Amino acid sequence: MSLMDALFYWLQMKWIVSERPDDEAAKDTLAFFAQILSEDHRLTSFDVSSTDEGKVYITYVGADDGASRTVWFDREAVEQLNRDMFGESSGCGSDFNTEDEEDQA
Repeated sequence: MSLMDALFYWLQMKWIVSERPDDEAAKDTLAFFAQILSEDHRLTSFDVSSTDEGKVYITYVGADDGASRTVWFDREAVEQLNRDMFGESSGCGSDFNTEDEEDQA
Protein backbone atom coordinates (compact mmCIF):
# COMPACT_ATOMS: atom_id res chain seq x y z
CA MET A 1 0.00 0.00 0.00
CA SER A 2 1.39 3.39 -0.94
CA LEU A 3 2.04 6.07 1.66
CA MET A 4 -0.66 8.33 0.20
CA ASP A 5 -3.22 5.52 0.22
CA ALA A 6 -2.40 4.64 3.83
CA LEU A 7 -2.65 8.30 4.89
CA PHE A 8 -5.98 8.68 3.09
CA TYR A 9 -7.51 5.54 4.62
CA TRP A 10 -6.21 6.51 8.07
CA LEU A 11 -7.77 9.95 7.59
CA GLN A 12 -11.14 8.52 6.55
CA MET A 13 -11.19 6.35 9.66
CA LYS A 14 -10.08 9.23 11.87
CA TRP A 15 -12.98 11.24 10.45
CA ILE A 16 -15.44 8.46 11.27
CA VAL A 17 -14.05 7.98 14.79
CA SER A 18 -14.37 11.72 15.44
CA GLU A 19 -18.09 11.49 14.63
CA ARG A 20 -18.70 8.04 16.14
CA PRO A 21 -16.33 7.83 19.15
CA ASP A 22 -18.01 4.68 20.52
CA ASP A 23 -17.50 2.70 17.29
CA GLU A 24 -14.96 0.08 18.33
CA ALA A 25 -14.60 -1.35 14.81
CA ALA A 26 -13.71 2.11 13.49
CA LYS A 27 -11.18 2.57 16.30
CA ASP A 28 -9.60 -0.80 15.51
CA THR A 29 -9.40 0.08 11.81
CA LEU A 30 -7.87 3.47 12.65
CA ALA A 31 -5.24 1.70 14.75
CA PHE A 32 -4.57 -0.74 11.88
CA PHE A 33 -3.80 2.10 9.44
CA ALA A 34 -1.74 3.90 12.09
CA GLN A 35 0.32 0.72 12.44
CA ILE A 36 0.87 0.58 8.67
CA LEU A 37 2.01 4.21 8.68
CA SER A 38 4.35 3.63 11.61
CA GLU A 39 5.80 0.26 10.66
CA ASP A 40 5.63 0.02 6.86
CA HIS A 41 6.22 3.69 6.05
CA ARG A 42 8.36 4.50 9.10
CA LEU A 43 6.47 7.65 10.08
CA THR A 44 7.33 8.90 13.54
CA SER A 45 4.29 11.17 13.70
CA PHE A 46 1.26 12.07 11.60
CA ASP A 47 -1.85 14.06 12.33
CA VAL A 48 -4.44 16.36 10.86
CA SER A 49 -2.81 19.77 10.94
CA SER A 50 -5.74 21.80 9.59
CA THR A 51 -8.96 21.69 7.63
CA ASP A 52 -10.77 24.17 5.48
CA GLU A 53 -13.89 24.09 3.38
CA GLY A 54 -12.36 21.97 0.64
CA LYS A 55 -9.21 20.31 2.01
CA VAL A 56 -7.88 18.35 4.95
CA TYR A 57 -4.15 18.73 5.63
CA ILE A 58 -1.98 16.06 7.24
CA THR A 59 1.50 16.76 8.50
CA TYR A 60 3.82 13.80 8.97
CA VAL A 61 7.44 13.13 9.86
CA GLY A 62 9.46 10.25 8.45
CA ALA A 63 12.02 8.38 10.52
CA ASP A 64 14.49 8.19 7.65
CA ASP A 65 15.17 11.90 7.25
CA GLY A 66 13.21 13.52 10.09
CA ALA A 67 11.69 16.00 7.65
CA SER A 68 8.18 17.28 8.24
CA ARG A 69 5.88 17.23 5.24
CA THR A 70 2.30 18.36 4.74
CA VAL A 71 -0.08 16.89 2.19
CA TRP A 72 -3.73 17.58 1.58
CA PHE A 73 -6.71 15.51 0.59
CA ASP A 74 -10.00 16.61 -0.88
CA ARG A 75 -12.42 17.00 2.02
CA GLU A 76 -15.37 15.65 0.06
CA ALA A 77 -13.42 12.47 -0.75
CA VAL A 78 -12.42 12.10 2.92
CA GLU A 79 -16.05 12.42 4.03
CA GLN A 80 -17.40 10.03 1.37
CA LEU A 81 -16.92 6.80 3.36
CA ASN A 82 -18.80 8.28 6.30
CA ARG A 83 -21.66 9.33 4.00
CA ASP A 84 -21.72 5.93 2.31
CA MET A 85 -21.88 4.09 5.62
CA PHE A 86 -24.01 6.36 7.77
CA GLY A 87 -25.73 8.91 5.56
CA GLU A 88 -25.06 12.62 5.68
CA SER A 89 -22.06 13.67 7.72
CA SER A 90 -22.67 15.93 10.66
CA GLY A 91 -19.57 17.77 9.47
CA CYS A 92 -16.54 17.69 11.69
CA GLY A 93 -15.75 21.24 10.62
CA SER A 94 -13.41 23.27 12.75
CA ASP A 95 -14.25 21.07 15.73
CA PHE A 96 -12.37 18.18 14.11
CA ASN A 97 -10.10 16.72 16.76
CA THR A 98 -6.51 16.90 15.55
CA GLU A 99 -5.17 14.99 18.55
CA ASP A 100 -4.62 11.28 18.05
CA GLU A 101 -3.23 8.63 20.32
CA GLU A 102 -2.62 6.40 17.29
CA ASP A 103 0.00 8.63 15.66
CA GLN A 104 2.89 7.64 17.89
CA ALA A 105 4.28 4.14 17.52
